[in-house]
Amino acid sequence: MRLAVLTYRWCAALLLTLAGMTVQAQDQSPVYVEPATVPDTVAAAYRMGDFAELERLYAMYGKAGVRSELTGNPRVEHFWMGIAKIDDSNLQVTEGYYLQLDALTSLWTREHPRSVLAQLLYVRALRAHAWVYRGDGYANTVSPAAWAGFSKYIDLALGQLRRSEALATYDSSWNEMMLVIGRDLNWDRQSLMAVFEAGVAKNPDNDSLYFAMEEALLPKWGGDLEAVDRFIAEVVKSTRDKRGLEMYARLYAGLSYGELHQTLFTSTGASWPHMKTGFEDLLKRYPHTDHQNMYAYFACMADDRPTLREQLEVIGDKFEPIFWGDYPERTFEMCKKLAGQT
Repeated sequence: MRLAVLTYRWCAALLLTLAGMTVQAQDQSPVYVEPATVPDTVAAAYRMGDFAELERLYAMYGKAGVRSELTGNPRVEHFWMGIAKIDDSNLQVTEGYYLQLDALTSLWTREHPRSVLAQLLYVRALRAHAWVYRGDGYANTVSPAAWAGFSKYIDLALGQLRRSEALATYDSSWNEMMLVIGRDLNWDRQSLMAVFEAGVAKNPDNDSLYFAMEEALLPKWGGDLEAVDRFIAEVVKSTRDKRGLEMYARLYAGLSYGELHQTLFTSTGASWPHMKTGFEDLLKRYPHTDHQNMYAYFACMADDRPTLREQLEVIGDKFEPIFWGDYPERTFEMCKKLAGQT
């Protein structure tokens, strides 16, 4: 029996290692990025099936209030970025990869029944497997067989998550995972908000919770932009004493990058003066080039030429394409021309 377990671990690790090249090639998400040591270290441990190292890293970076000294982002985000290099549903791998991932993480839950991380990794693996069946297309393009596969694995994920709730008294990543699965299952807004609020009560510094709830309110998930406006207003009320209008700027910026692109100011109640103040609040604490690029991009979108000129001077040669929309080089050149106009 011991030999069988060791052989399985070796096979699983080999499969993850071989898939690693594909995983890294796919990692192009529009997120804040600082030196990639944390995500890459996490991904390496996962790829080798080293749960003890993953647990150690999660204990280090999963603590509430632990933020990057450079960008101000919660360090736990960098941990989950590393996990996503291995368990994302869009990897160019066979279904056998996800079956192995299910089996490996299931084994970890049995070996470490009191570990929140083990439960979350298994839930994430099951959810990724569900989305392999579902795909990214519109609901009316999904076949009955694919819906059956999706339902099977998403139900398994939900059941595992509910069984582990008692372990997650202080872990807001559990709430984030429940919020995402609830969105997948088209839960009503009140149920989703209850999960979100419980997570914020555990850790008000888990920024990913705010972005997950914002996404759940989008029209593509059955919501509406007016609800997003109201949500952002409520978030600002609860975070303003500590963070000024930072979350106002970040949530509307996320909405633009992920959904509305150049129509942010015409499709929502977003106020550029408020966003501008929010970026200033963010830069006072974290004067990082990522934030300066974002600030310049939205100043250009809002036709605030003085602010745009100022931020372009600050950026200099530190142009970061990921923060300049769908056609970054072209947009950057256009904005530089705009800044030069009187």
